[in-house]
Formats: sequence, structure tokens, C-alpha cells
Amino acid sequence: MGNRPRKWIPAAISSTLILVICAVAGFGYIRDRYSPSKERADLNDLYRITSPDEAAVLVNNLLTEEKARLRDGEAYLAWTYVTEALSKRVYIDERERLLLYALPDQVVRVAEGTKLSEFTGQAGEKDALVWYEEDAVFYISATYISRFVNLTFELYEEPGRLYIDTAEGLYQQAEVSSDTQLRRLGGIKSEIVADVEAGAMVTVLDAMEDWSQVRTADGWTGYIRNSDLGASQVAEKVSSFSEPVYTSQTRDHEICLVWHQVFDQDGNDNLENLLAEAQGVNTISPTWFSLSDNEGNFTSLADTGYVETAHARGLEVWGLVDNFSSDISTYEILSRTSSRTALIGNLIQAAKEYGLDGINIDFESIKEESGPHFVQFIRELSVECRANGIVLSIDNNVPTAGTSFYDRKEQGIVADYVIIMAYDEHWRTSDAGSTSSLPFVQAGLERTLEEVPQNKVINGLPFYTRVWRFDPEAEIAEGADPLSAEYVLESTAVGMDRARRNLVEGGAELTWNEETGQYYGEYEEDGSLCRIWLEDAESIERKLDVTASFDVAGVAFWKLGLESAEVWQKVAAYMER
Repeated sequence: MGNRPRKWIPAAISSTLILVICAVAGFGYIRDRYSPSKERADLNDLYRITSPDEAAVLVNNLLTEEKARLRDGEAYLAWTYVTEALSKRVYIDERERLLLYALPDQVVRVAEGTKLSEFTGQAGEKDALVWYEEDAVFYISATYISRFVNLTFELYEEPGRLYIDTAEGLYQQAEVSSDTQLRRLGGIKSEIVADVEAGAMVTVLDAMEDWSQVRTADGWTGYIRNSDLGASQVAEKVSSFSEPVYTSQTRDHEICLVWHQVFDQDGNDNLENLLAEAQGVNTISPTWFSLSDNEGNFTSLADTGYVETAHARGLEVWGLVDNFSSDISTYEILSRTSSRTALIGNLIQAAKEYGLDGINIDFESIKEESGPHFVQFIRELSVECRANGIVLSIDNNVPTAGTSFYDRKEQGIVADYVIIMAYDEHWRTSDAGSTSSLPFVQAGLERTLEEVPQNKVINGLPFYTRVWRFDPEAEIAEGADPLSAEYVLESTAVGMDRARRNLVEGGAELTWNEETGQYYGEYEEDGSLCRIWLEDAESIERKLDVTASFDVAGVAFWKLGLESAEVWQKVAAYMER
């Protein structure tokens, strides 16, 4: 028995080996599971960089889809991105190769090929261009943009990263307490973006339970363990940028303007007769100027005697300029700096020569492609009007999605008054209906005031009515709208007295429509059915009540000579309220 071999020894060795193997495997598992990853992030992939001459764009630390171009040590942004995301006032004249920015007191122009050192006037500035065109895309330097927009930028390379910061105020920062790594995501298994040394200060973007998203001083964004950060502290970013102040020449009284359509010199001579019964009016806008070519010239019916007569009656004179001539192209005029400049110079010269108090811009039916150029024209004109003490007012239709390119918000900043033309709700070639119903007037005010300050809004109302004549032989389809344009033979604009006379002579029975705030009547004439939504003293009174409820800068009326005598009592009461 005592000499029998001990078989338990190999078994014990086997067990020990198994335990060792398990321990090693367990250690490896624990090490793999709980030790930090040493894998480094592909930084080009992280910032979506595909070329060494581009840089990621991060706005307020958020990575955007936009890419900046790198050239001669400067970062450039596409003009379309700049106008959409940073400042719509950065304007390029593609035809005359100019970069422009309209400030309150000057228009800064930069010709193609200008170096940054020439633009800034600082020796040692980067020998890069202010702007350039490549593959039909215009690129603007970040240095130029930062001169006019309240932002700061930092450019980092390898890979390129352009940080644009527009936010101001308080933010959190912390000191890194030990050497560590900045990781792509929160978690030790996430890829390493950069090494961070103890003592470095980081901006804390988002503090979480175990990790915080931070931005380092050398332009990396990622996550650091909270255990590697000291206590956060509050810092404040204060901008040294001075926002331009677009001072206005709004009056300290409510405006009551009437447009005076002048066809010839006899029209000027008739001013006193037309104003004989007027009450409450303090501003008159004669239609004196009409664009006559594509170079910035216009025809003129301006008359010094007219201005003197108006001033003697206590009226300001705001000369109107229109774009109604079929011989001109509004786009052609406004899209070239030379023709815009000529037009502005001619208008200012005329205003000075005739002693005008203001200029009224009535550019209608412009197309969307002309929108940016129209707004630039208003900016540039405002500079000269401001310098010469001339009131600038702009006529606008009731806002719709299709007219947003008129940019009423920008008008409300740079111009003195934005006038709503709250009429032609139904026009000559549209379906039949009211010229200016109460809901239409109210909508015009509400939508305009979403973009323009109250003290700059003038509500324009009609002194005219449309007579709608319908085809007596038209067969109206079942379920069709009998007021549809296809059944209208003719639509004629007439004054208040003429419209009422037509109704009386036609034996019409007038009914008051509470919704539109007007009398409605219909009658037969020469075998045709005529319909009228009447503008008169009572309808104007209702519109004035709506206007008063919005407490805007004033009212305007189109046009002098179409009103009934009774209307002036309503206007006077409105101005005396």
C-alpha cells in the first residue's frame, strides 16, 4: 500500500494550470475591458476633411456641413454660406467685380485682386486676397468678415479647423489636473483625439456625470474624464466689436401721407385745389420721378413752386420714384454698382435741388432674382439719405411668401419708414372682390410688424374702388366661383364719388358686409352685371380703427383726388385721437 504511486499529483497540477490559465484570461479580459484604449482617431475622418486645402467649419463649437478653403494661410468661406449664416449684408457685385458692405455712413468697396494688407492697412498682414472666385464660387476671407460681423475666428491646421464663435457671455472652464487624453466620445474605449497635459485650461461645453465635452486651447473638441478636471470656474467672453448703429430720421409726430399722382406740369399747378378740403395731412408724396434707362437716370416733373406751396401749408414733400417704365430693366439697374450709384446720386441731387424732405421708393413687380440687389440699393441709398437729412420710405405690398425677398426686416433697419400698400387685394386681372377688406388690412399690419418696428410702419389705404363688370353670356359651371377672373369682362379703378354715383344710377341696393367692413352693391349696365365693394368714408373709418389698434407710425392714402369730401373728417378724427 505504501509504495503505490500517488495519482493525485498530476490532477493537482492540471487544476493549478487551469486556474492559472483562467486567471491570465480573466486578467486579460479585465485589462481589455477596463484599461483605456490607445487607438487614435482618424482626425480627417473626425472632421470630415477630404483635402489638405479645406478646413472644417465649427460654429459655436458645433461641426457644420460647410467647408472653408485654405489659401495663403487664410481661411475663406463661400459667399452663399456667409450671407445665409453670418451676415446677409456681405454683397458681391458679380458683374463689376466688387465686394461691398454698407455701413450706416459709408459703403466699403473692395475690388477684385485686393490683398488683405491693402484692405486692413496693416503692415505684416497676410499676403492673401480679400476675396476671389473659383469654379463660379465666390470666397470671402474670414479676416474681412470679422471686420463687419460680431464674431471671432480661430484657424487650426493638420487637419484644418475653422472655429467661428458668435456667442458672448458666461461660460465654464476648467484646468486639467493630470496628463490625459481627449477622446472622440465619452468612455475610455473611445478613440483618442489628442493628448492633453496637466495644467492646460479647457472650455467645458457639456458637463455630464463621468465625462465632460471640452474644447482645448489648441482647437480640439472631445471628451475628458471628470476625474482629470479640476473644479470648473465661470469666465466671461466680452466682445470688443461695435455694432453699427443705423440711425433713423423718423418724425416725432404721426405721419399722415397722401400720394399725389402727377402726370404733367398742370398736375403740379393743381395742388392747392386738390388740398382744399384735406384735413390731417402732414406729408405729400408727388409721383415725380420715373426710371428712364438702365444707367440710373429718370424723368422728372419736380417743381420748386410745388414744394414751396406744400411747405407753406405745413406739409413735408417726399418725392416718389417708380420703376414702371417698360423701357427699363429693374434687374439691370440694381445689379450693377455703377448704375445704383448713379441713380442714388441723381436722387440726392434732385432732393437737394428742389428742397425735398424725403424720397419714397415705389419699385413694384420686381422678380426674386432682383431681390438682393434691391435690398443693397436701399442700404446704399440710406447712407446718402442719412448723411443729407432726407427721409427714406419704401412702399411694399402686404407680405406674402412670394415677396419675402423684399426683406422688410432689413428695410426696417436701414430705412426710416416701411409703407404697407394695403390695397389691390383683388387687382385688375384677378378674381373679383374687395380692393381692401378689413382682414387683408389686418394681415398686412400683423405680418409687417413681425419684421419691422412699430415706429417705422405706415399703413397705406385706398381712396379708390374697383368696378367689376361680368360677361352676361358666360355659362358658369356647376360649383364654380361666379367671381372667378374667367367670368370678368373688365375691372376699372374709380374714385369714391364715381363708384357711389354708379351704384345710385344703377339702382343698386347696398348691403353692409361686416367681415370686409364695406358696403356691397351690384347693378346692370349695358346688359352686364356690375359688382362693387365700396370704399367710402365708413370703410376708411373701419380701416383707420384697425390701424390705430396697432399703434403704428402713421397712415398713407392712394391717391389724392379720388376721395370723397366726407373722408377727410374721418382722417382728421384719426389724427386727433
